[in-house]
Amino acid sequence: FAMALLSDWLAGPETLRVNGDARALELARVLTMLGPTFIKAGQSASIRTDLLPPAYIRGLTSLQDQVPPFSSDEARRMVEEALGQGPE
Repeated sequence: FAMALLSDWLAGPETLRVNGDARALELARVLTMLGPTFIKAGQSASIRTDLLPPAYIRGLTSLQDQVPPFSSDEARRMVEEALGQGPE
């Protein structure tokens, strides 16, 4: 994703605009692969129309309702691992 984005940037503003939707969907896929924390960051960014171009807002909006399920058991395991004990 990063190399493709850099290539677009080096090619100029028109290439950035033309490839914006594709790059935004690639970014959403990358964030999904990285896990729940990155998905949440993408969700937060998707509502910041003052920070991102419209193509990226459209792409990241898919993270609002089209993400893989996250099991409660996995969440508990992560909390226990981070805190050194289970949630009580």
